[in-house]
Parts: sequence; C-alpha cells; structure tokens
Amino acid sequence: MTDWDGERYAEIATLQHDLGRRFVAELDPPPTARVLDAGCGDGYVTRLIADRPEVAEVVGFDPSPLMIRKAREEAHPSIEFIDGDVTAFVADRPFDLAVSVNALHWVSDSVGALSHLREAVHPGAAVVCQFVPEGERPSVEDVAFSVATSPAWAPWFAGLSAPHVHRTRGEWRDIAGSAGLVVEDTTERDLAWDFGSATAFRAWCALGFTTFTDRLPEERRDEFVAGVTDEYGRVTGSDQIFRFLQLRLATRRPE
Repeated sequence: MTDWDGERYAEIATLQHDLGRRFVAELDPPPTARVLDAGCGDGYVTRLIADRPEVAEVVGFDPSPLMIRKAREEAHPSIEFIDGDVTAFVADRPFDLAVSVNALHWVSDSVGALSHLREAVHPGAAVVCQFVPEGERPSVEDVAFSVATSPAWAPWFAGLSAPHVHRTRGEWRDIAGSAGLVVEDTTERDLAWDFGSATAFRAWCALGFTTFTDRLPEERRDEFVAGVTDEYGRVTGSDQIFRFLQLRLATRRPE
C-alpha cells in the first residue's frame, strides 16, 4: 500500500473536510453511542463525530500509518485511533454505529469491507458509508489511470492495476446485500468544488496520486499530474473545478 502524507493532507483537504461536515450533520447516532470510523484519515471527521452530544466514544482506524500519526496529534478524550484495514478489522466489542467517508472506493474487496463493518456493530445497528460511485462522467481517478496507461507513460506503469474501485448505485445495493446488510437508502449527489486555480487543483490531485507518482522519477511527477489535470479539464470543461459523485449508502445489520 502507498502511504499518504498526513501532514500535507490536513493542510489541503478542505474539500474532504467540507464533505465530512455534511456527512456528520446527517448522521443520527443513538444516545451514548459507540461509533466506528473506518478509513478515518487525518481524524477530522472522527473528531466531528465525537463532538456530537449523542456520542460517547469513537474508534477511528486507517491503513495509513502517516494518517494515523497525524490523527493522534490532536488528542480527544473520547477517541482512540488505531492502524487497521477494513477488510481485516475485528471489533473487540460491538459498536452502535459504523461509518466510512470516502474510503471504500479505494478498497477492492467491497463485500469483505462491508461484511467486516456489519460484524463490527450490534444487530439492528446502522452502517453508513459515503464514497465515489461509478457514473457516466469519467472520474479524476479514471482519467489518471488512462493517462498512466497511455503510450507516453506506460513504461513506468507496467502491471499497474487501478487503485480505485467505482461501482454503480445498483451494484452497491447488491454488494451490501451480499455482505448481509439491509439497504435503507442510496442517495447519489453530483457535486462540484472550485479550487480557485489550476495550480491548486494540481496540488490537491498530487496528494492522492501517489500510487502513480511513486513509480516515476521525481523530476517527472509534476509533469504527470499536470497531464492528468489537463486531460480532466477537457472532460469536464474546467482545469480548476472538480466535478464528482458522492453516494451515501445507508444500511443496517439485521436484528
């Protein structure tokens, strides 16, 4: 797994933090809830959840040691941050709610991920996840993979598999059912975020493109990122506005 820079992420993840605030505002945790945050990243959303008056305790986990290190810098009396992979996580005792925000589209084993989240909660408890689904418009990850496998860049990317997994809303319904969850809602939103400049958009993309750029000589990395954002601009009509889908998958473990 390619690690992400937790310090740099916290500096420029304005978009992710905004989405996290919206996500937490729509949660409905039970009183004195013990909550699991899968793929917690820098811990921003985890702290928002912990600040909800209904929440007593939160455990956040992420497979990135650098992210967990950053998350632990801001101590919170009701949060525990641990290293962990959603496809292998086993709870020491059941949670009242499990959530995941923009992490599951980086996990290839979707059924395994949701199955572990189901097992982590009490019967009847909710599992609510939000992530990028498959849509008609190519995602920025799709464009990055297309550029990486083009003739100009292919020598550095032999054998590379796409690091992201985007599935349609209907596919996610089926996957949740296969994982033993009851689907209550699948709300899909088409959103946009203006970074203000092409340079700012490239800086944001560079942080998430490490699966690609770690394969390149350092002196070619900026060129690759610029090639992706230029191509993405041709797809969307802007080199500074990020257009993306968000699917909120609200499920529950059967009683």
